[in-house]
Amino acid sequence: MIQAFRKLSFGARLLLGRHGEKAVVDVAGVPTQVRRGGEGPNFVYLHSAIGETVWLPFLKAWSSSFTVHAPAHPGYAESRGLEQIRDIEDLAFHYIDLFDSLSLEQTLLGGVSLGGWLALEIACRWPERVSRLWLADAPGLWLDDHPLVDLFKYQDDPQLAREWLFHDPDCPAATSIIKPPHLLNDETKAAIQRSMSLLARLLWERPYHPRLARRLHRIRCPVLIVWGAQDRLIPPAYAQAYQQLMPQAQIHLIADCGHLPMFEKEAEFASVVRRFCLDTTT
Repeated sequence: MIQAFRKLSFGARLLLGRHGEKAVVDVAGVPTQVRRGGEGPNFVYLHSAIGETVWLPFLKAWSSSFTVHAPAHPGYAESRGLEQIRDIEDLAFHYIDLFDSLSLEQTLLGGVSLGGWLALEIACRWPERVSRLWLADAPGLWLDDHPLVDLFKYQDDPQLAREWLFHDPDCPAATSIIKPPHLLNDETKAAIQRSMSLLARLLWERPYHPRLARRLHRIRCPVLIVWGAQDRLIPPAYAQAYQQLMPQAQIHLIADCGHLPMFEKEAEFASVVRRFCLDTTT
């Protein structure tokens, strides 16, 4: 009974949080969905492969301090241009064009998982465009002692996918977000297919960028690395590897949390990112 109530409560919070002004922006001829809300310093959130492209509670929490821009990657929601993306570099250039379209000369920047990797790729190419950088549970590197899991082979097994992505695979967030195929409507199935097409382009050959490690020294702004302490998909050893390559970075581990802290430990995740982005002492 308690678990069922928590699941209903989580779903209700997602529905109630679906606000934020939505626009479709022309990015060098490519329609790109962007949700926006709040006032204050510009803050760009790059979503994970899960595709959190609606105005979720953690975005609403940040919008009390920042002007939050939450774009959708090509192939997600109403964003187009999937056919132009061949690798993570193409995606990074798409986003710097988006920054230009939004007149974002400099911004706070971060993302979760795929979004965190993308934020790193942008920041090491255009460091002058990023005032503070944060990332959570991001791929991009490769550690021989901690090889990354091929999540593609679990896409048709929701229980196993939840076990890789969540510390508690039966928590309301896990069961609400990752559902058996027979419970999905046609629109959701089509959206998943589009997102998997983008992921295949970025991750099929290798789930990392072989030149990223030697470029990270170009990032000079303050950096926050947020990681689920029980992330099985990309273990915390990767957080430590990122810190070694960016000595100015600080690490915040979230206890009892897997790969998706914005869902499994939403309050702590949103709070630590907000504090870091408001800190003017470093």
